[in-house]
Amino acid sequence: MEKNKPVMLTGLMDNHWKACTDWVNPNGKPNLQFFSTHFGSSKVQVADCDTRDFTDQKREDMLVSGFVRLCFKYEGSAVQCSNQIGVSNGDSASVPYLKDWHFVKEYPDYVPYITPMFFCDDWLNLYLDNFRMNTYSDRDQQNKEICCSDYRFVYMGVKGSWTPLHADVFRAAPKALQIDEDVLYGIIVLCDLKIIEHDDDAVLMKYA
Repeated sequence: MEKNKPVMLTGLMDNHWKACTDWVNPNGKPNLQFFSTHFGSSKVQVADCDTRDFTDQKREDMLVSGFVRLCFKYEGSAVQCSNQIGVSNGDSASVPYLKDWHFVKEYPDYVPYITPMFFCDDWLNLYLDNFRMNTYSDRDQQNKEICCSDYRFVYMGVKGSWTPLHADVFRAAPKALQIDEDVLYGIIVLCDLKIIEHDDDAVLMKYA
């Protein structure tokens, strides 16, 4: 971290973590039904990967159970298109991606993982565990406080889901724990960039 370069650490996960047992099916695929059954009433933000909203993707508030239904719908649509060699009689489903779910704060009694020792010095979350960022007085106080409470997020998406080019919150050095499936990270080394140009369709990067 001192050199501010990406690094991949392996062998830190404990197979007895609930995240490794409850969240994954015996076939190694994400156990989405578990989330729908046990946490389906939680309200989360879901991005539509096919619809752009300024520099981000269009987001919608919905219940976890609704997100899981979208995932099953998309996977069914993808299988149908594959079986029909790219031709489908029905409307193709958009690619859903659940983002920024404050799972740990919302379910403090359910411990999905134990933070590895290398990341225990987490000054941002240690502060937010003891001090509120915002105080609300209306009927949605509890939900709003959860949404501003910490930065221990859970993300979930189907195959083909993605997020636009972005910098993580407060420009902090993020720690990503991958429970299941593969994720492709695109990392830009700023010292290798000559200029970054923006237009209406894309972010263009020119290397020196």
